[in-house]
Amino acid sequence: MTAGFLAGRVRCVGEHLPGGIMKLFRLALISGAVFGCLTGCTYSDPPSPAVTPHTDSPSSPSLDPSMTPMILQGKFESQAFVTSGLATIRVSETGAVLQLDDFSTGSGENLRLMLSPGTLSPSDKGEPGLSSTSLIDLGPLNEGPSQRLEMDIKMWSAIQTPVRSVVVFNYADKVAYGTANLTELQPEAGSGL
Repeated sequence: MTAGFLAGRVRCVGEHLPGGIMKLFRLALISGAVFGCLTGCTYSDPPSPAVTPHTDSPSSPSLDPSMTPMILQGKFESQAFVTSGLATIRVSETGAVLQLDDFSTGSGENLRLMLSPGTLSPSDKGEPGLSSTSLIDLGPLNEGPSQRLEMDIKMWSAIQTPVRSVVVFNYADKVAYGTANLTELQPEAGSGL
């Protein structure tokens, strides 16, 4: 029925084509329709489930690589405004704490603390810039030379990329005031981080 219907349509459309071309066109169209109908009726086995080795739940804090106890630390470098101070992130089994010490920066309407997988380095033009445009917003920046921001295990483990810098970002103007590139420090013996 479908092939006859299509052949009739081809006849109407192809009235002005030479006979040989019309026959080839009709044959190709009918072959395509038959092939399409047969393809839709063929049976294929459902895919076999992939065999994966058994592992413990990834939500387990002890197995989450982002929860490995460590200390990340770096000094702020100025970008759009003079920014100085020390940024320290202490990661433990219960989460992470970002501590800013001796911190100062320019004033702005909507300054925020951000984490980035990128680092501050010279651009092609020689100006300092982040090597990644990805920023993770931790919230508004408070006033004062010393600040502490706690991130619980859920918040810290939700960060999908390695944290390589802390950025002071003016959200209103979309400009970085300063960035602290982080390096991993070895915890002092017996410090418990």
